[in-house]
Amino acid sequence: MSAPLLHGSAALAWRATPWDADGLGVAATLEVTALTGADPADLAAALADLDARAVSAGAALATTRVPAAATAIVAALTAAGWAAIETSHPLTLALTGQAFGRAVPVTAATAADAAELADLAGDGFDYSRFHEDPRIHPSRARARYRRWIVDSLGNGDEVWIHRHRGALAALMSFRRHGDHVQLLLGGCRRDLTLIAPMFWAGVLARLAAEGVATIATRVSAANAGALRLHEAFGFARAGTDLGLTKLYDASTLASPLPARAAPTTADRT
Repeated sequence: MSAPLLHGSAALAWRATPWDADGLGVAATLEVTALTGADPADLAAALADLDARAVSAGAALATTRVPAAATAIVAALTAAGWAAIETSHPLTLALTGQAFGRAVPVTAATAADAAELADLAGDGFDYSRFHEDPRIHPSRARARYRRWIVDSLGNGDEVWIHRHRGALAALMSFRRHGDHVQLLLGGCRRDLTLIAPMFWAGVLARLAAEGVATIATRVSAANAGALRLHEAFGFARAGTDLGLTKLYDASTLASPLPARAAPTTADRT
């Protein structure tokens, strides 16, 4: 995490995101992890400071998420050239006392599953700050998710899978914090979406059996099917956030991603 940018009442925390840059096929990317302040001039100065650092680093884009209700922050970002791309809902679930119904078996993925995981993640998702941005070529958004799931095998996250007739049918990556779990990326093969409720039931039941008490995740508001699935299991919406992006290299991001080597594991937090 880089040192915060402080300008009067405004404070901006940010970090480089090499995992996004790697997946999107660009030199560098940034993420604003926190932005506070009420004075428009101070917020503008903090964002201009970030722009200078982004340009100096050769960044292709910067991303952030902020509460939709933070109107002063959203206005400052918009005035600085950021575009609201995605609306999403953080979701929470208490596992205690839950019944999950019919489930399919889930097992832990290994490095031997990397190629199949990359293929499923690259093809199976349509919703994110990258997928939903019409300025970013779909091949780059899909490549970013291919890299994401392979990274998850080597950076301390866990990946659980279900196989149907010997082939990978579903995946779920997540991160543990004591008895709390953050679900990161979950989905099923496009021709096997009917198993999604049973796969989610298998994941949740196993987590409960392992002593997990609470779960959190995030779902795009545009992904109505995923929202219905989570809410059927009792997940509650904990708010509404806007995902905003600023492009510094729009022409590259709009172009198809050139063919390149298969994904390899990399550090990601």
